[in-house]
Amino acid sequence: MLLTSYERMRRYLADEGSNILSSTWQNKRDLTIWMQSVSAKIEKYLNRELYIESRTEYFDIVYANMQFWVNAPPITTLTTVKIDSSGQFDGSSESTLTSGSDYYTSNNDDAVVLTNPKSFSGFKAVQIVYTGGLAYHATRSTFAVTSTGGTWMAGMYCVGATSLAVGLVISATATVLVIEVLYGVFEVDETLTEYTDEEQTAATGKTATLDSKTYTALCEAYPTIVTACEMEIRYIKKYKDGYENTGVTKDGNTIRRDSRESRRLRLQPEVIDMLDPYRRISL
Repeated sequence: MLLTSYERMRRYLADEGSNILSSTWQNKRDLTIWMQSVSAKIEKYLNRELYIESRTEYFDIVYANMQFWVNAPPITTLTTVKIDSSGQFDGSSESTLTSGSDYYTSNNDDAVVLTNPKSFSGFKAVQIVYTGGLAYHATRSTFAVTSTGGTWMAGMYCVGATSLAVGLVISATATVLVIEVLYGVFEVDETLTEYTDEEQTAATGKTATLDSKTYTALCEAYPTIVTACEMEIRYIKKYKDGYENTGVTKDGNTIRRDSRESRRLRLQPEVIDMLDPYRRISL
């Protein structure tokens, strides 16, 4: 799952007081590569899967083990929990547990808890089918709206009157807007206005009321994760030609890092500080 978008990065990398980063094929190439690699690195650091989808996961049973932490919390739908001491789950020896009497979800919806410990140990003895994750998309939200002034157009800008959030219209009908959120968090019940420009100097005359959010983008629900990704990409862009350099001598010679130097942090310390509250710690 990409944790930011090209359009958001263009704005994040804008020089202070200047226009957004120019949309050239070179910038698109570089940012696309970095978005892919940094997103994967962050997801690995968080030790969790962020995209919301249905998953089937297997767990080992060891002595007195009753709690099983899923890889993509929080659990939004828990479909089935099965036990099979053989680990085959081919229908010959498995048993389907009953919600409430046999298991329940933890307070944080990040684990399945069995009500009674099993009398055996076994590899791949628990099967959990569930839907979990944080978002369907990093930057695109789907809004249910009541529109006035006609159907909105893709490529226009959407601005929240109360939140001051700004986004790009990806698609629109009379009752549904798909918005790529550029910055800010749109609020339910606020008035949305369509503009032809990001500076909001030319309104099209079309407005809408945001009735509800059908799908909330990661950047709206968990903005810190998306911002952390953008911070790491900015660092890579700035130092892409000099990672091995640690300083410059008084004579202007570059000081290079010793290849035997101990392993560095996988992410910048400031990025880690932003991500740590969402990190899944395996016990």
